[in-house]
Amino acid sequence: MSQEIVELAQIRLAPGKTETDLLAASEEFQAAFLNGQDGFKGRDLVRRRDGTYVDIIRWQSQAQADAVFQRAQSSEAAGQYFSVMQFDPDNMEEGVEHCPLLRSHGATVG
Repeated sequence: MSQEIVELAQIRLAPGKTETDLLAASEEFQAAFLNGQDGFKGRDLVRRRDGTYVDIIRWQSQAQADAVFQRAQSSEAAGQYFSVMQFDPDNMEEGVEHCPLLRSHGATVG
């Protein structure tokens, strides 16, 4: 059985881009690309105190996360999303970390 993976992608906005641009591109990326991808379990986009962002994506396995990353390279919706970010196009994995999920807890009714 494969281990669930949490992807942590650090995001800095590209010059001239706003949080509104990021949110709009994120919604399109979700609807047009991520929904229905094999192994996709969920996603959260958070703003850090320093004004940067983290996209937190849950995958059923590392192999599925890797396969979707490869498909994203030719996705128009992914390209739109990436266009609001500042990053090195020769090193798109910079700032992306895949972590094995050890345990998850939800709220309990007490």
